[in-house]
Amino acid sequence: MDWKAHKDLLRRQFAIQARVHPKTAGLRHAENVTPMIELARPRPTDRLLDVACGWGFVVLAFRPLVGSATGVDLTPEMVDLARRVAAERGIEGVEYVLGDAEDLEFPDGLFDIVTCRFTFHHFGRPERALAEMARVLAPGGRLVLYDFLASSDEARAARHNEIERARDPCHVKIYSLREFQAFFRGAGLEERARVVTLMKRDFGAWMDFVDADEARRRRVRELLEGTIEGNTAGLGPRVREGRLIFTHTCVAWLLGPRPGDARGAVPEA
Repeated sequence: MDWKAHKDLLRRQFAIQARVHPKTAGLRHAENVTPMIELARPRPTDRLLDVACGWGFVVLAFRPLVGSATGVDLTPEMVDLARRVAAERGIEGVEYVLGDAEDLEFPDGLFDIVTCRFTFHHFGRPERALAEMARVLAPGGRLVLYDFLASSDEARAARHNEIERARDPCHVKIYSLREFQAFFRGAGLEERARVVTLMKRDFGAWMDFVDADEARRRRVRELLEGTIEGNTAGLGPRVREGRLIFTHTCVAWLLGPRPGDARGAVPEA
């Protein structure tokens, strides 16, 4: 993969989403931060970093519970939107900065809590991003990663990712449990807890979120409906009163440094 080209694509795609968000359910997803808060157990003195923060909903959800909250995102339009939302809501003690998850411009061990929500599947080099999150985590800190989970069946996982890529051109891969665990080991992290959630999706709203045109909607719907018999992508799609709905399996992980293991060693490019 051409990493620079992929990041340019991410910026373009999320610039579109920054424009679309105020018109969609995007600003009403704060409730999905609840598993992250429960796992992180934030304290009033904690310093929080949210990686790939988008419009800032994780930062805003944690802010009343921590001492300071910082969000970093690759897309200038998202950073601008996050700042605007915080200002409109009168939220103080938050900071949003432009930056790359694979090369975080923060000192080692600066943050007590590091979070990343529903973005891991967009990273071109997820092992580098995770190593960077581990590097900036303070001793005794908590890293909370929340993302979609693919089936452990390789054929189902492949169909799932085919659908996701057809919908979102900057999608890279949704990983299986086994693949996530390999990433954690590689970054010197251990799993301390997890919360599994099921997210019911409405096809129309899901496509609105990426501002898809009619041709892309038809293609993705065709792919998704093609998995109904036998549930061949693991998404459980069904049609109810003319509406196509399906379910994403999501996992919030609580991670911490593995005892006796060097933390935050960034893999070679």
